[in-house]
Amino acid sequence: MRLSENFTVEEATRSNKAISLNIDNSLSTEKLLNAEYFAKNILQPLRSKIGIPFIISSWYRCPALNKAVGGVSTSAHLSAMAIDFKLYGKTSKQTYDIILKAINFFNIDYDQLIEERNTKTNSTWVHLGVKKLGNRNQHFKLEV
Repeated sequence: MRLSENFTVEEATRSNKAISLNIDNSLSTEKLLNAEYFAKNILQPLRSKIGIPFIISSWYRCPALNKAVGGVSTSAHLSAMAIDFKLYGKTSKQTYDIILKAINFFNIDYDQLIEERNTKTNSTWVHLGVKKLGNRNQHFKLEV
């Protein structure tokens, strides 16, 4: 099922960790509506404007999955309003820079844009989260 032209429910719920732990990461009706809102109002406009596919590593996380991956209890992933991703063919730093430039240039409201690095595994990704109301428009780099 499509959430927007370039984003699907399957992308929103796919998780290798959930599969390996046999966790049901399905979207409730409320979370499905959130994922659709996020896809149509934030992700699709960005994708259309920059013209580069998003490679999403994490979108929706049910509480059990969020706990299994060490996510915080206030994570926007729990409401299907955040993604961890890179742009196709780009590094995390390039992705962060491109997305930050695009959201500023096109005046797209967001809560947090974070370039993250796991210091134990040296893996990197970009986190983009939104709220329907009360976005902080924060951007920063974080090592976890």
